[in-house]
Amino acid sequence: MKSRNDELTQRYLTLLRLDAKNVFNRIRDRKNEYLEIFALRRTREHFPMIFNNRYEKTTVSDLAHCSTDLIELLDQFYSMVDDVKWYLFKTEDMPNTVQDYIERRIIRLQKILTNLNMYIDAELGVVTEQQSPLMAESVESEFIIGAMEEETDIFSTPVDDDTSAES
Repeated sequence: MKSRNDELTQRYLTLLRLDAKNVFNRIRDRKNEYLEIFALRRTREHFPMIFNNRYEKTTVSDLAHCSTDLIELLDQFYSMVDDVKWYLFKTEDMPNTVQDYIERRIIRLQKILTNLNMYIDAELGVVTEQQSPLMAESVESEFIIGAMEEETDIFSTPVDDDTSAES
């Protein structure tokens, strides 16, 4: 399907989509490595390489090529990326707590990225399977259910058979 946007707008939208995808992939795919370095060496020198993105250098003129809804989603996504970055640079939490925090944020970032990609695809005139409202709902539900199961596992305590027999 041919996009209704001019070529320059298509380029901006494509660059924004690629940048968001690349930032997310670095946060998710390199998580074990950057958290291990942080835990063992207590250094934060490697974090800028993970969180480096083009959006920080995007101008208002560049964003003028995007719809207001897309600008809001971009802001939501990159604000959360910035929150994760700030947390990692300033936290005094123990490594396990840091890992739990990052895993929860990855789930949220994935959800926002999915919506962001759907909006960009719509603006570009690209039709994908993910644009189906039912598909988006099921993807969203999987992330929410997965997050709830993880939190339930963390807080559940095993029942001791001896104790439950006395009750």
